[in-house]
Amino acid sequence: MDTTMELDDFKLAWKTLDRRLERQTAIDLQLLRDARVDRARRGLRPLAWGQALQMLIGAAGMLVFAPYWVEHRHEPALLVCGLVLHAYCLALVIVGAIVEARIAAIDYASPVLEIQHRLLALRRAYVIGGMLVGLPWWFIYVPLLIVLGDGRMLEQAPTVVAIQLAIGAAGLLATWWFHRWANRPERAAFGQRLDNGAAGGSIRRAQAALEQLAEFERD
Repeated sequence: MDTTMELDDFKLAWKTLDRRLERQTAIDLQLLRDARVDRARRGLRPLAWGQALQMLIGAAGMLVFAPYWVEHRHEPALLVCGLVLHAYCLALVIVGAIVEARIAAIDYASPVLEIQHRLLALRRAYVIGGMLVGLPWWFIYVPLLIVLGDGRMLEQAPTVVAIQLAIGAAGLLATWWFHRWANRPERAAFGQRLDNGAAGGSIRRAQAALEQLAEFERD
């Protein structure tokens, strides 16, 4: 009789301990999740601020260049330069808005896997957007110099303009070649490092924080 009661007490104590351990594990996991998710959220703030600044610069540029190309609409070269700069500033606003939308689309109450998918979408948008507004600088500085000089550069140094455009074309071609070279299978590790660099520190840190949480949940 006593042995049976002791065995029942032992089973009850074991079940109670097991439930307490489960509750403690759940609490620990929730605390870890809250900490990692909050780190990811805070880590993306500099990116959001940077994109907001980029949009402001783009909007300001549009306000500056729109009157310029309207004023010089009868001068083809200056009209084209003004329109190119206006379009570039518009691209700054659009790219910044897309990245901001990707950041806003992240629901931090979602499962970790869903947040990771959102971060991947943000990373793709940021990298592609960076290429769209970054690569044109091989050329965009030329119309900028022309506009700043109100066309005098075209009149006084047309050869310099042609040389600068040729240098831009060569630089763009070299960038394309280097990208192809770095992403060949035998240089996968190097290409991955370049990709990580292009993704920006904010996104990388957010992804790292969530990856640690995902590994803990898998274990």
